Amino acid sequence: MPQHMGQPDHYDQPAPPVLGPPDQFDHPGPPQQEQPEQGDRPMVYGVDCKNDHFNDPRVPYCAVCGIALVQRTLVPYKGPRPSLGVLILDDGTALPLESDYLLGRDPERAPEVAGGSARPAKVTSPDGSVSRRHLRVALDGWDVNLVDLGSVNGTQIQPPGDPNFYDIPPNEPVTIAPGTTVRVGVSRTLRFEAHRG
Repeated sequence: MPQHMGQPDHYDQPAPPVLGPPDQFDHPGPPQQEQPEQGDRPMVYGVDCKNDHFNDPRVPYCAVCGIALVQRTLVPYKGPRPSLGVLILDDGTALPLESDYLLGRDPERAPEVAGGSARPAKVTSPDGSVSRRHLRVALDGWDVNLVDLGSVNGTQIQPPGDPNFYDIPPNEPVTIAPGTTVRVGVSRTLRFEAHRG
């Protein structure tokens, strides 16, 4: 089960009831990503704002236009998942969050990339602190998870609004919120930014 770290304040509030098929929404937590995929975009349960933007059913405001989502009037349905945002590396490289990534100094030879389950993102550092297979960015439903792949120098996260960095445990998914800064090895960083408008 992913650990949730540094969620925005609205996640601390109890969510209004969500209407939908009982088998999908009886349990706590987000609806699970489901197959089959439409093209290369996974199908997930979500809701539309009044401007027809498809959203995570757990959030109070539209991720595109910012309008309030009145939960009692929304009907969840399965649709193709939009991009969950972007990872911006400290060198300005942007990785759109539409699929999983494998970060490291030699990601092209990783089995996840060879098998087609993740895209390669080459990240090197002058101090040599980035492992060949360092970090996987795994999308699960509406969540962005990080999995340190047992790297030598580890991965740390700085949740939004927190001055401290925290080690993430190896080989365990950790869900991150928009605004989280991630330190890969000793000297490289990236930031998770959600899309807006």
